[in-house]
Amino acid sequence: MRLSGFATGMDINQMVQDLMKAERMPLNKLEQRKTQTQWRIDQFREINVKLDQFRNNTFDNVMRRSTMMANKIVSSQPSLVTATGSSSTLEGSLRLTEVKSLATAASNASTSRVGQQLSVSGKLSEQQLDADNVWTRGVVNRETVTVQQSQSSISLNRELGNPESTVVRVNGVSYKVVEEGFDGELTATQVMLDRETNTLVFGQELARNARVEVVTAREDENGTDLFSMNNIETKAKDGSTVTDRFLITGDQSMNDVMQMMNRSKVGVSAFYDTGTDRVSIVRDETGIYNEGGAEMTFSGSFFREALKLDEANERAGTNAVFTINGLETHRQSNTFSVNGMAITLHETFSGRDVSLTVQRDTDKVMDTIKAFVEEYNNLIDLVQGRISEEAFRAFPPLTEEERRDLTEREAELWDEKAMSGLLRNDSILRGGMDRFRVQMYSSVQGTGSDFRQLAQIGITTTSDFRSGGKLEINEDRLRAAIEQDAEGVYQLFAADGAAESEKGLARRLRDSANGMIESISRRAGGLRGRTVNQQFTLGREINNIEDRMSAFERRMQQVEQRYWSQFTAMEKAVAKANAQAETFFAQMFSGM
Repeated sequence: MRLSGFATGMDINQMVQDLMKAERMPLNKLEQRKTQTQWRIDQFREINVKLDQFRNNTFDNVMRRSTMMANKIVSSQPSLVTATGSSSTLEGSLRLTEVKSLATAASNASTSRVGQQLSVSGKLSEQQLDADNVWTRGVVNRETVTVQQSQSSISLNRELGNPESTVVRVNGVSYKVVEEGFDGELTATQVMLDRETNTLVFGQELARNARVEVVTAREDENGTDLFSMNNIETKAKDGSTVTDRFLITGDQSMNDVMQMMNRSKVGVSAFYDTGTDRVSIVRDETGIYNEGGAEMTFSGSFFREALKLDEANERAGTNAVFTINGLETHRQSNTFSVNGMAITLHETFSGRDVSLTVQRDTDKVMDTIKAFVEEYNNLIDLVQGRISEEAFRAFPPLTEEERRDLTEREAELWDEKAMSGLLRNDSILRGGMDRFRVQMYSSVQGTGSDFRQLAQIGITTTSDFRSGGKLEINEDRLRAAIEQDAEGVYQLFAADGAAESEKGLARRLRDSANGMIESISRRAGGLRGRTVNQQFTLGREINNIEDRMSAFERRMQQVEQRYWSQFTAMEKAVAKANAQAETFFAQMFSGM
C-alpha cells in the first residue's frame, strides 16, 4: 500500500516523479542515441537508393549502344513519307519516287437496317429486329472459375454442352473447343470437353488466378433463354484462319455484342450506328490477307440475319504499293522496315522524289550524356553534403517531454540541427566518392579512338573546389566530338576491356557503385536483402540499445518501488509519532 502525504502533508507523488526524472536521465540518453542511429540509417539508405538509381540509369543510358549510337532519318518531304532509325540502321539513303496506293483495312457493314432505332443498352430480346428466326430457345449456363493454382484441367459444377454450343475464354481470350476423342494433340489455344466428368482439359498450364469463363447452351423448347451461336473468321498474316465463337443471348445489349466483337482475337472493330441503324465492322490490320476472297466471314443467325453481315458486301482492303530505289513493291501496312528504317507512308504521290537520309541523332546522344552528368552531379551534391555538413553536438534529439514544450516551428528547427552532421566524414561515403573521382578522371585505353578522357569531349570538373568534383559540359565541344566520332564517345563511357584501364568510365562507376551499395547495405541495410536489424551493423546497434533500455526500465521499476516503500515507511512512522503525541497530550491535559 502506498501512502501519499497523509501524515506529513507532503506531495509524495510529485517528489517521486522528480526523483525518477533524475533517475531516468540515462534512459533519455539511450533513447536519443537510438533516434540518432535510426536517423543515420535513414540517411544512409537515402544515399543507397540514389546510388542504385544511378547504377541502373547508367546501364540503361550511356552504356546502351542503341541510345548512344542512335540515328535519325531526315525526310525531304515529311508530309508524304517519314522514317525513324536506330543504332542498327544502315548508313545511306533511300529514294521513293511513287506511292500508288496506301494500305487500307477491309470493312463490312449491314446490307440494310437491322431494326427500328434500337436501344444500344436495351435487351436484344426486347428490340424490334428486322429479322425472323434469330433466336433459339433453350437453356444457357454460365460459369466463371478463378484458377487457384497452376493447372491444365478444371472441373465445373454445371453440365457441359457440345463443342458447337460452348464458348471458353481465359482472361478474355477465346479457346477452340473440341470434344474428347478428337484426333490429334491439344495445342496451346485448344480446350477439350469431357462431358462425362464435366471437365475442361487445356493444351497448356493455366496460371494461378487465371479467370476462366464458360458459356454453354442447349436447345430446349421449354427453356427460358434465347440464344444464338455465331462465328467470325479472319485470315492471319501467315495465311492461317483465326476463328472466334460468340454465344449471344437475348438478355444482352447491342453494346455488349459490339464489345465482345472488339475484344475478340479475330482482330476487328465494330460499332452500331444509331443514325443509319446499321453495324459497321473493320479489320484492325490493313492490307490484303485473302487474295480474291473475303477477309471476314460471318456465320450464325444473329450475325447474318439480325445484323445483316454478308461477306459479299465486304469492301476489300488494299496493300501499300510504292516504288523505292527504282523497285516497285508492296506492303500490307503503311509502316514497314527497309534497311533498319521504319518507314511510314502518309500520302499517295507520283513523279516526285522523296529522299530518306540516315544521320546521327546528335541531339539524342547529347541529351543522354547530359542526363548522366546531371545525375552524377546530383549524387555528388547529396553525398558531399552529408559528409561535409556541420555537426551540432549541443542539439541532441528531443525527448517527447521536451518536444511538448516547443512550438512546431521551434521543434522543426531543432530537428534540423540534431540531424545535421550524422554522416560527417563517414569513411564509406568519403572513400566511395574518392574512387568515383579517380575513375572519372582516369584515361580509357584500347578503344582505338582518340577520345581517352572526358576533357577531350568537353566535360570537365567545375572550378569550385568545394563542389566535390562536379562536372560541367561545354556543349559545343561535346556536339563536335559526337559528330566526329560517335563510336569513340560511346566507347569512352561503355568499353568493356579485360583490364581496369580498358573499361569505359560509366562501366567503372557502375562497378564502384555496386561496391559502395554493398558496403552501405552492410552498415545500414535496406538493399541486398538486408531488411532485418540483425543483418546489418546499425540495426544490431539499435537492438543492443533496445535491450539496454528494457533492462534499464526494469531497474527503474525497482527504484520507483523502493522510493515508494521508503516514503510509505516514513508516512507510517510520522503517523505513529503523531498518534503517540496526541495520546500524551490527552493524558496530560486530563490530569490537570
